[in-house]
Amino acid sequence: MTTLFPIQLQCPVCNNIFDSNEIGSCGHASKRADFRPNYWGANPVEFFYHLCTCGFCSIKSLFKLEINNKDFIEKIENLGPLRHYTLAQKIERAMICLELLNEFGYVDLNNLDLANNWINAFWWARNSDEINKFGKKVLDYFQDAYENNLIKKDEILTIRYLMGEINRRMGNIESANKFYDEVISQSKDIKDQEDIYKLALRQKTDPKENL
Repeated sequence: MTTLFPIQLQCPVCNNIFDSNEIGSCGHASKRADFRPNYWGANPVEFFYHLCTCGFCSIKSLFKLEINNKDFIEKIENLGPLRHYTLAQKIERAMICLELLNEFGYVDLNNLDLANNWINAFWWARNSDEINKFGKKVLDYFQDAYENNLIKKDEILTIRYLMGEINRRMGNIESANKFYDEVISQSKDIKDQEDIYKLALRQKTDPKENL
């Protein structure tokens, strides 16, 4: 069950004080095959991100930042307000703000961190345009993280499987199968990789929506 409680936040960009809602509790019963949680009750993700009327959008903790860089503020102002949006578009705005915070040194994130944040926009995409747009963003960040050895050894096959599953959901079946085959070949007959082996094999040959 998802519960909410009201909060007030002060925007670090424009100093506006505004009302928002924060998650009190939430839980999920299962996950999709791309690891997206299937939440009980109302979807809480809308309330993970807080949107100011100036256009700045972020998780609660980053509203505590002291932002005084004029160039950063100008970039947020140029984004403009976000008035009519899907959940994925709200997350996209939060991710754009996060990338800018990273660019200006307010946070310190590598491309694996950014992939793990952007995947939320992909998870909650509602149409093919959003799926393809955000899927490509996540895949690019994951690939860069892989090429630059940012992924822990014991997480590589899971990430490579996930890249296959993202491609499959984008309709890129040939690319998806290359990732699945990579995971299958590298995990076959390895006891502690049995789960990811079976999952990659299933999603290649008889894909299911959920784990």
